[in-house]
Amino acid sequence: MFTLFKYLVWLVVSLMILLLATISISEYLVHLAVDAPYDEKLVDLARALGSEVRAGESGVTIRPGVAQLLRSDRRDRVFYAIRTADGQVVAGEPDMPLVTGTLPEAAPLMSDGQIRDEPVRVASVAVPSARNGDSRLVVQVAETLNKRLTLTETLRAQAVALPQILVLMVAILLIVYGYAFVLRPMQRLKMLIDARGSTDLTPLDPESAPRDMQPLILSINGLMERLTASIDAQRRFIADAAHQLRTPLAGLKSQTELALIESDSGSVRRILERIADGTEHATALANRLLTLARAGSPLFAPPQDVDLRAVAQEAIADHLPQANLRSQDLGFEGPPNGDRVTVRGDGLLLRELLSNLIDNAVRYTPYGGAITVEVGRTGVGAPALAVTDTGPGIPKDEHEKVFEPFYRGTESEAPGTGLGLAIVRTIAAAHQASVALSPGPDGRGLRVAILFGEFTTPIPHAA
Repeated sequence: MFTLFKYLVWLVVSLMILLLATISISEYLVHLAVDAPYDEKLVDLARALGSEVRAGESGVTIRPGVAQLLRSDRRDRVFYAIRTADGQVVAGEPDMPLVTGTLPEAAPLMSDGQIRDEPVRVASVAVPSARNGDSRLVVQVAETLNKRLTLTETLRAQAVALPQILVLMVAILLIVYGYAFVLRPMQRLKMLIDARGSTDLTPLDPESAPRDMQPLILSINGLMERLTASIDAQRRFIADAAHQLRTPLAGLKSQTELALIESDSGSVRRILERIADGTEHATALANRLLTLARAGSPLFAPPQDVDLRAVAQEAIADHLPQANLRSQDLGFEGPPNGDRVTVRGDGLLLRELLSNLIDNAVRYTPYGGAITVEVGRTGVGAPALAVTDTGPGIPKDEHEKVFEPFYRGTESEAPGTGLGLAIVRTIAAAHQASVALSPGPDGRGLRVAILFGEFTTPIPHAA
């Protein structure tokens, strides 16, 4: 509520500042509009008076009746004065304000002043002296401001105050409308969200918000649906992980209890060997779970150029002893001419991805089988890598299921955690890559291709 109050105060203060600025500008424009015609009239009078000035040996005179004509205005008093070039009044009002600055030859000069403590507007024009063509006289006509002030007040009331009052009323109505139909519903929506529990992700009611905000509410609902799906997936993952860890841990506990009551050293040794195997399995499972969690998180390290050839060769070297024990041919096929194939990403995660693929291939490929790791480019030049084996393969109807955590294929006989391909897909997604499964050469075995840049064209089979 405090935030809403601050917003309303800011809106009202901004409106008042804008109103004062427009009033000041309008006041300035009104004075310009009022002064323009009256100044023009004064200049005309000054020029007309200048045309009647006569300068002779006896002094400066004007035609009889002209001065009386200047005093014909019934609302304002009009004064005149005629000065010499040095400022001396030679005819007319002696209290006429002096001309400030240099008076141009052809243009009049307008100024403000006072005569007998009464404010006046003065028009000054230069006229040649008939007595001496090289000298000039200054003719001044001044007028009091009664008509100007009356017209200014009229315009201020009709052209400034009335429109400003109307604008202010409309602005107040808009503020009231905005508060009643926009801000208050938003405040109610905020209170509803604040009152929710941390696990309450039920959709918001779009009708509770203004029409213009309903698309935003729908987007928020979509986000909450995705969050709900993500949280549900995490809950299932945690439950599955707890179930998977419970089995080896329970086995370790029972084997340990058995070893404690066993007196035969040979039996104890066999139990310890089983405990070691169980510990290795639990450790491998925990490491896979940690890898999967890390792969599903954003890449915190800045992406770098990763050479896929180097990653593949390191991963192959790690698995050569395992493949040799099974008499398997673990080979490598790289791009021609030793070209580098690089991608932007995390080198450790990409090595983990390839290690999982090679580990799966070694586990499921029978003794004496072949495994080939390929690095190259797709037909459109995108980086790609693939692992092909001569194992039993995966039925097509299980191609999508095998990426689910802990899923084991129906024909799977080799030991494992069921996390390898889930880790592979998660790491690939973090690198904007897709994973494609297909049969190996001649329809035998399995081929797993990683296509970077979300391209779907597979790389050619190795020759």
